[in-house]
Amino acid sequence: MKEKILVISIMVALTMLVFMPASSALPLIGVYGYTDKPQYLPGETVTVKVYIYNYGPEEIVLKNVTIIYPWYNIIWGGNETIANINQPLTKGAYWETTRTFTIPNDGRASGDSIDVTYAYAIGASVYTPARPAEIRFELTSVPLDQSLKDLDKLINLFTIQTLLLIIGALIIAASIFLSTRRPKVTWKAEEKE
Repeated sequence: MKEKILVISIMVALTMLVFMPASSALPLIGVYGYTDKPQYLPGETVTVKVYIYNYGPEEIVLKNVTIIYPWYNIIWGGNETIANINQPLTKGAYWETTRTFTIPNDGRASGDSIDVTYAYAIGASVYTPARPAEIRFELTSVPLDQSLKDLDKLINLFTIQTLLLIIGALIIAASIFLSTRRPKVTWKAEEKE
């Protein structure tokens, strides 16, 4: 009885191995990018370069890429989709694009990263990553060169205050020194003639 169960189990396992399709690991895909400057003001134009790199092990066909800007909203938009790319990427190959956009001048200008999502195909199956890739940048309301513009005036103010403090301390020290070293006045009684 035990031998029959063992033989049937081995036959079922071999049948599953023969008829089961070979599985393969999904390829490792890297998304890289950078902006032309590290810091921006509202109203400035930004140039961003995006690279999608296939580390392998399989060839993929890049279908589309979506760039989502920080102020994205369904009402006023804020993303860009590059559709119908259909470029095959073998192991070690990459796809690149350069895009420009203008940061809004109104209250929508917020955030500090651009998100990149993509879709690729292996055979007939289409895959998208679970999380978007981020390209970081800094959005500021005061440019760095303006915030340091009047720093020389601040240094002059501190120098003058330091000199006044030293002169005041010297005057106080001199008055204390002179008040303790004053010659004693001796009063003599007037002699009567």
